Amino acid sequence: MSPSSSGRTTAFRADNAGSIPAGDTSFDDFWLTHGRLITPRGILDGAVRIARGRIVGIRSSAPKGARTISARGCYVAPGFIDLHVWGSPGTVSREAVKGGTSAFLTTLGPETPQRLLSSVEARARAVGLPGAECLGFHLEGPFLNPDRSGALSQRWMRRPTLREIRALAHAARGRLRLITLAPELPAATAAIRWCAKHRIAVSLGHSDADTVAAARAVVAGARAVTHVFNGMRPFHHRSPGLLDVALIDPRLVAMVICDGVHVSPSAFRLLVQAKGADRIALVTDSIRFQGWDVMKRQGAYWTKQGVLAGSVLTMIEAVRNAVRVGGVSLEEAVRMASEIPARLIGDRSRGALAVGQRADLVTFDRHFRVHFTVVGGNVVYQRGT
Repeated sequence: MSPSSSGRTTAFRADNAGSIPAGDTSFDDFWLTHGRLITPRGILDGAVRIARGRIVGIRSSAPKGARTISARGCYVAPGFIDLHVWGSPGTVSREAVKGGTSAFLTTLGPETPQRLLSSVEARARAVGLPGAECLGFHLEGPFLNPDRSGALSQRWMRRPTLREIRALAHAARGRLRLITLAPELPAATAAIRWCAKHRIAVSLGHSDADTVAAARAVVAGARAVTHVFNGMRPFHHRSPGLLDVALIDPRLVAMVICDGVHVSPSAFRLLVQAKGADRIALVTDSIRFQGWDVMKRQGAYWTKQGVLAGSVLTMIEAVRNAVRVGGVSLEEAVRMASEIPARLIGDRSRGALAVGQRADLVTFDRHFRVHFTVVGGNVVYQRGT
């Protein structure tokens, strides 16, 4: 940050500019001031004290003489957590903060057993990322139904085995956080039970399951549904399937791509009415950084065969869409992007603007433009720089 003589920068103002070294955005102890704070108690006007990477105070204003960064004209919210985004961890870490993402899971899809294991091992070594924190892995496959493959490679989809899951969990160095699998596959129930026992969240997806198989998976410990409405049997009043269970079972969190392409605004509103805001997690399923041979059109990515492949979405856009066309409040949309994803993967250290939480924050204005993103108490993105 380089304050000008007026104490302003292009993205935010340092109220006490003289006490902040120019170019330094990693202060040990400072206050975010003059913001509209999106907290578990509602939206409040006030200031947030950040010290040693944590939120250590929330009050109406900062004390006199404190180091401050002004968030005037902006909302201050917990940083967004994207559980479904593609691309190398380094690239995603650097780029996703521009959309308010402070943490994410790196996603891998179906490959040969050895290549998948090697990919996990390579990404598990990624440390010192420049922006958003990589919390671990989301494996979207290979334990999927080829009949519902979407844009993923059918060739390497296979039934789950505990041997392969154990090997992948070991390669991930304890950071395998989420697996998408099809519950109708042989041995799927045993795999779900093992994952639940070892605190790996299981999401149901790329599946042709009927309600019996889906309900059995929930009893076994499945906790979510991957990109709800997509990669599963469509809703039919005489042929119920996974989607029916996703809509009516309160034990399942519905992960949704709120871009208006993967899910229409009316379908999103149906989802909200069926599930309630506290059982929905916003994700991007963005493949902007993946490098696949796809075409961008109609607001998403498509294969040359015309199969919907992934989104161009950012998390702040997902929040905006949820509010503007989805009929939810701003507080609800922010929870869908922060608290609910954190809860799904069992992370209680982040996801809320509250004392004791990690200082992962995003500030954005009423036009949903991110002004800066804070990760672990460090300002890692500043609008206009």
